[in-house]
Amino acid sequence: MDADYRRAVSASYYAVFHLISAAAAEQAYPPNPRELRGRFQRALEHRSAKSAMQSFVTRESVQNLAKDPGVSCTYNQDIAEIAKAFGELQDARELADYDVVDSEGMVGLSWAKYWVERATFIFDAWERTKSTDEAKSFLAFLIFRNKRK
Repeated sequence: MDADYRRAVSASYYAVFHLISAAAAEQAYPPNPRELRGRFQRALEHRSAKSAMQSFVTRESVQNLAKDPGVSCTYNQDIAEIAKAFGELQDARELADYDVVDSEGMVGLSWAKYWVERATFIFDAWERTKSTDEAKSFLAFLIFRNKRK
């Protein structure tokens, strides 16, 4: 059972990661040639995505982003929640995949259910906001996060 709970959390994280990376690839590349979009989607790194998303978690961090020349960005509650939940879900996935001992006794049905529900929340929030300018800025920042200046 423990392995099933771990697998559910890991799969939930990867579903969210692929949701976001596919959206970024779709925004950055045209549908053809298909290889470019797939290659870009695979180029997005987990830790750097989490780090980049932290710039969208609070009103203050978004205001700091908007200070950069050429960056138009406003705070969006759904984007903030997606960014926060993504980071938390990534941490849970690392526990699920790498903390074999689980010395704190966290892995269990309620733990796994919580993280699956958080992933579902991210999908729902993304559906509500994916066509907004804020979502487009969010995806662009994930793509160009280290190329801002």
